[in-house]
Amino acid sequence: MSELGQVLQRAREEKGITLDDIQRITKIQRRYLEAIERGHFHVLPGHFYARAFIKSYAEAVGLDPNHIMSHFQSDLPAQPPTEQVERLRRRRVASTNSPLQAGRWVTKTLLVLFIALIIGVIYIAAVNNGGTMTQPVPGGTVNPGAEIVTPGNGGGGAATSPIAQTPQPPSNVTPTTDPGTVTTDPVTETPKTTITFESQQGSMYNYAVQGEEKMTVKLKVKDDRSWFGVSEGKGKKYVAEGELKKGEEKTIELGKSAYVRLGKPMMVELTVNGVVVDTSKMKSMPSNITLKMKETAAQ
Repeated sequence: MSELGQVLQRAREEKGITLDDIQRITKIQRRYLEAIERGHFHVLPGHFYARAFIKSYAEAVGLDPNHIMSHFQSDLPAQPPTEQVERLRRRRVASTNSPLQAGRWVTKTLLVLFIALIIGVIYIAAVNNGGTMTQPVPGGTVNPGAEIVTPGNGGGGAATSPIAQTPQPPSNVTPTTDPGTVTTDPVTETPKTTITFESQQGSMYNYAVQGEEKMTVKLKVKDDRSWFGVSEGKGKKYVAEGELKKGEEKTIELGKSAYVRLGKPMMVELTVNGVVVDTSKMKSMPSNITLKMKETAAQ
């Protein structure tokens, strides 16, 4: 067993976490987790995945992955020569493609200039022919030079005007609201539920809930990702569990009690009946939260 594997196993056992819990949190198969603890890194699928699995394991048991990776650098699997050769080959391919990319850029530039030239020619032709174009007049067609006859001011005579007069329709405006009606801004209702912190024992946080008959638990990951499990009470079967990534949400309807287990509580926004439960100071990974409904005292 390597020293790195011993450190990770010791941290897991101190947290009271099983390998099955680590598997649910990290989505890494149990056989790979066992190989990490025993130092059998050759079992892991490749150099990249080996380092990624070790970092995920360290995060799950509350250790700093960067410190672990730097401190136990000698224990980590060395990068195989095949990966180094692959990186050199990719660099050579990228360098050989650079002239082709430059040629594509020149082609696109010439195409844009050609389109701009065509648009300019069409615009100049339209401007030069603008003097012979006629503007349509509502109600009919007016030939250039024709007089437009409008009713005169006296005795039924006729007068000429260079501008066509078109009657304006009467404006029919209907008020959108009755003047006698008073509108008020909607009033935002405050949540009926109150949540009170009662006690903490290690990684267990206990809260009392008042104001509602049932609980609606909502989880939303603010950053990174986190495993979760929600049940009607500690020791009962989870009604919902899994992993949420950044921006994902999960809503669970429960009765008068709830038990919430979070792999990374500081990454999760937890609300119960619309009231936020602060998880930013819960440093244990995972952390356990109990919420029990209590009857409201009679007024």
